[in-house]
Amino acid sequence: MFDIEANAVGSAAARPLSVVGFRNQAMGFSNPLSGEGARRFGGRFNPPQSYPVVYLCTTVECSAAELLRHAKRQNLALEALLPRELWRIEGELSRVLDLLDKSTLEMLGVARDDLIRDDLTLTRQIGESAYEHQFQAVLSPSATEVDQVIAVFIENLAGAVLEPALIGEWKEPQRLPA
Repeated sequence: MFDIEANAVGSAAARPLSVVGFRNQAMGFSNPLSGEGARRFGGRFNPPQSYPVVYLCTTVECSAAELLRHAKRQNLALEALLPRELWRIEGELSRVLDLLDKSTLEMLGVARDDLIRDDLTLTRQIGESAYEHQFQAVLSPSATEVDQVIAVFIENLAGAVLEPALIGEWKEPQRLPA
């Protein structure tokens, strides 16, 4: 079992990030920036019943891979999760915890593979500490191993603005990017 020292995350260097991210969500949810689903049910960088997080992928292919992974983990056919809206979200962040940076991983005593395992104990500890230390987001490898994810802590944006734009819909499994 892992245990991250909260002060280690707090002393990690924050970096700026020009966000261009993609997320898919079920049809009919009007606000792709609420983070309410992740707050209620948890995610890789937040436990259930915690704080709102908007999970973005750095590419459309990553977003499709995350949806496929979600279906598999829920033991559902992909069709059961369709149709989905595809959103592009852009903005500028100034305080991002970069878990792609080798020196940050070394300082935390974490390996890249630790960030993509099915056990969420470690990543949730990192996320909770990053949230408490006012990081705006965490940049990490995707658990799908397709590109990266950005977990945005909506309550920590401190004036930063994210601009969402609906760019498409996924209605059929064969229409998802590879």
